[in-house]
Order: sequence, then structure tokens, then C-alpha cells
Amino acid sequence: MDAFTGRSRLFGGGNSTTLGSVNGENIEYADFASRVKAQEDQAQSQGYQMTDATRQQVIESVWNQEVDQAILKDEFQELGLTVGKKEMNDLLFGANPPQDLKQGFTDPQTGQYNALSAQQYFANLKKTGTPEQKAQMNNYLQSLEYQQQVAKYAALLSNSIYYPKWFLEKQNSDNSLMAKVAYVTVPYSTISDSAVKVSDDEIKTYINNHKDQFDQKEPTRSITYISFSAAPTAPDSAAVFQQVQGLKTQFAAAPDAGAFVMQQGSSIDFADQYFGKATIQVPNKDSIFALPVGGVYGPYLDQNNYVLARKLDEKVMPDSAKVRHILIQTNNPQTKQTLLPDSIAKKRIDSIEQAINNGASFDSLAQRFSDDK
Repeated sequence: MDAFTGRSRLFGGGNSTTLGSVNGENIEYADFASRVKAQEDQAQSQGYQMTDATRQQVIESVWNQEVDQAILKDEFQELGLTVGKKEMNDLLFGANPPQDLKQGFTDPQTGQYNALSAQQYFANLKKTGTPEQKAQMNNYLQSLEYQQQVAKYAALLSNSIYYPKWFLEKQNSDNSLMAKVAYVTVPYSTISDSAVKVSDDEIKTYINNHKDQFDQKEPTRSITYISFSAAPTAPDSAAVFQQVQGLKTQFAAAPDAGAFVMQQGSSIDFADQYFGKATIQVPNKDSIFALPVGGVYGPYLDQNNYVLARKLDEKVMPDSAKVRHILIQTNNPQTKQTLLPDSIAKKRIDSIEQAINNGASFDSLAQRFSDDK
């Protein structure tokens, strides 16, 4: 119980990465924790609150699933229980699909399950889905396959069980009895560690009585380390600020701003181009744009840098343009199949250009010849 409440070293970040072993198969902490997280996320998406009690139920449920799968997997292999491709297709797209698929792909007009839409969804997911979506799909299909194997196994088991008459009579008799039971359970997680005092002698006695549990079969290493912060101190920042401040007059007087920036080894590269006010996302940009041509602003702090900004020039430019084009396609970008040789496409677009220059309607030619509809 202590493991399930998350208070032991198994769930507390201890050295061990293995939670347990079932039929010789280890259950690793990382895999188990990811399944618990997925179950918690699913429960929260359905409106459940993640209290300590709910989280404990999720952990126990996932653990039982892990144990069941580890045990039943060997049974499936021994009996040869498999789910073939045709059977899986029948499960997904047949008359009795899983409830979640049925809800997602039921035609609202007819109320019927649209198996074709479901097939197209899975096909598109396999081709164009993201790695996360494909992983979710594979997990879903594996879960569905496992559930089908369990159903087959349960059917075989139930059909092979024989109940003697006396057993059925005893079962009916027991079921007719009534009892009233009251009990109290106190989870370990409700008791504070500080409320329990354990002496060294008690620890030594426990270890001596359970030596096999503390047998370390694999060598371990303990690592002690010290970390040093590389972040600048306040004097470091002040020194850099003064250094940049000392360059302000030289920067303002430099005839070639780009060469000056390169000489000083700036962390921000010089860009010899015009920038629109809406495209620049820096602190104090209103003050920078208000500078006269040749003016310098700063130093100011931009993320982790002290910056000097110089206004080299300003120009009024249009912020939008209307364009249109006629496209002659030479290949299919998806299949890489050649649709038209480049030489023929070049001649065709040259003819279209000549026709436009001679007064032909651009719109009419675009509707007639352009591959971009």
C-alpha cells in the first residue's frame, strides 16, 4: 500500500527504476508513470477531480492492468490467441464498433455508424498524422486488440468450467444469506511522517529480518557534485552597462554603422534594411522610432543584452500590395511526378505574357491557363 500512495522510494525518485517483476518481466517506473499520467489526464478531461484518493485509485488500476497483461500475454501465446487483420477491421468498421468510434462517426442525419468515414480517418492518420497522433492511434489499436484477446480467453475459460450440482446449491444458499458489515480503513498517506518515530534499533531489527529484500545484486554508484551559476552578478551587469554606455558617442559619430557594429563584436548582427514599426518587437521601440536620423538610444535591456539603437534613416513605404499570378505547373510536389517539361512550360508562359502585353485580359487568361485555381 505504501508504494501505491506514492510515499516509498519506488514513486519518490529513488535509485531503482523497476517497480516490480511479473512472470520475469520487469515493470519500469518511467513506462508505468507515463500510463498513470495518461489515465489521470483522461479522468480530468471527463470532469473528475484529481484528489489523493482518486490518484490512488488510478495508480492501483494501472498496476492491476500491468499485472493482468503480463500474466495473460503468456497465456495468449501458449493458446495461440491472436487478432487478425480482417478481425480487427470487423471490430473497427463492422456492425458493432467500439462505443467511442460509434459516437464519433455516427451520421447525425441518419443516426447510422459511418464506417467509411472511420476508415478514411484512420488511413489519413497513418499517412499524414503527427508522431504523437500516430502513437495515440497505435496505443488505441493495441488496447482494442488486447481487449479482444481477453474476451476470447474469457469465453474459452467460461465454456470449459464445470460446476457440480452441490456447488451451485451451496452458491445459491450463500447468496441468500444477508450480512451487515462495517469497517474503517486509514491510508498511510493520511498520517504525517513526523507523527511516527522509528528508532535505529527498530530499523536494524527490520533489516536483519528481511535481509533478502536489501540484497544489492547490481553495483551502484553515489555521485556528489557541486554546481556553479554562470548567471552574471550585479557588478558584472553594471560593468557591461558602463562598457556599452562608453560606446554611445562613438556609435553616433561612426560613418559606417555596420563596420562599427562588427568591430565591437556585437551579439546582435547588423541588418542593412528597413523595418516596419509593426514588425519590430523590442523594448522602447516607440522611443527608438521617435529619434532623429542619426540619433542613438540606450543602453536599454533587451532580454539578456544591453543594446544601443541608432536610427540610420527613415522612409515612408506602402505596407501592403495587391498581386496576381498565372501558374504553369511542371511537377506534382507530393508524388514528384513530372507533369510538363520545363521548356514547354517556359514557352507557354512566354506566350501568355506576350498576349497580356498586347492587351489580352489577365483574368481571362488566368482562368483558362493557370494551374493555381
